[in-house]
Amino acid sequence: GLERLAAILQHVHSNYEIDLFAALIQAAGRETGTADLANPSLKVIADHIRATAFLVSDGVIPSNEGRGYVQRRIVRRAIRHGYKLGRKTPFFHKLVKDLVVQMGDAYPKLREQEQRITEVLKAEEERFFETLANGMDILDAALGGGAKVLPGDVAFKLHDTYGFPLDLTNDVCRERGVTVDEDGFKAAMDRQKAQARAAGKFKMDKALEYAGEANRFSGYEALSESAKVVAIYVDGTSAQMLEAGQSGVVVLDG
Repeated sequence: GLERLAAILQHVHSNYEIDLFAALIQAAGRETGTADLANPSLKVIADHIRATAFLVSDGVIPSNEGRGYVQRRIVRRAIRHGYKLGRKTPFFHKLVKDLVVQMGDAYPKLREQEQRITEVLKAEEERFFETLANGMDILDAALGGGAKVLPGDVAFKLHDTYGFPLDLTNDVCRERGVTVDEDGFKAAMDRQKAQARAAGKFKMDKALEYAGEANRFSGYEALSESAKVVAIYVDGTSAQMLEAGQSGVVVLDG
């Protein structure tokens, strides 16, 4: 509502044309090397740097669960749009300083945490760019023949081997007018689970509890920690070591 009011007062026709977004779109164009500031991908990037920076300032770190998973999806969507514009190296975190210029006075916490926000987003970018490059190569090859449906086993290979999430595969395919065989994806996943169970790769007793000292989560303050192994479990029982290729549960002291 406030942005629409700003658009009216600034005599523009879109929220993305107000001074705040115009500055962020220009910054996104600068970092991606895109001269056409009307490119829709720049709007996505500008919108997402604001959302992700505020989430980090509120303690939400990209992860695979809950709010962290939503954060991760937003960050990765912005990165993919930069990739579409030809940016093959991390760029998204560099927009934090531009956001702080625009909103740091109104939101002092944003300015105070500028370095930390930048570091969190940079770490997520660096991890994802490797995944993105590998996944896009596989996806481009699969869609190169003009296929209208991406086979479920290809989508699963992207997910399982290259860490390319299904929702991202869906996004890319949707933009190209291609649907994903999600039933085939689920079937491939079920087959893998069945094979893993049959091979006894990983079994975990739900009642298993680690009785040692509790550790402290430090992910909000640091992106890396030193730790030592304090316990190993294989098939729900304590073990002294894991052999090459063996799966189990490893408990660290930090």
